Amino acid sequence: MKLIYRAKWIFVILFAITFFFSFAVLFAGGTVKINWSLLIANILLIFAQTANVVFAFRNKYKEVGATLSVILFINIGLMLFVYVMSWNYSVKALTIGFE
Repeated sequence: MKLIYRAKWIFVILFAITFFFSFAVLFAGGTVKINWSLLIANILLIFAQTANVVFAFRNKYKEVGATLSVILFINIGLMLFVYVMSWNYSVKALTIGFE
């Protein structure tokens, strides 16, 4: 768990990069496999970020925990906005793709 916490800012940067690529691939077109891979990568990074928030609050790093939780809520909000608000488009991109 400490190893995940030490890489906390790396997870934030990785989420930003994968979210950018998933947004670009989802709306610019891409295969189903790439869309699913990026979606799963984003979800795994959200789980890692959640583990970081829990670890920070358990070990009394309240400032870092608060910052990471704000970033986590922003990440979840972005994922909801992209995948849920454009649900018909997301379903098409994740099922048949835009090859």
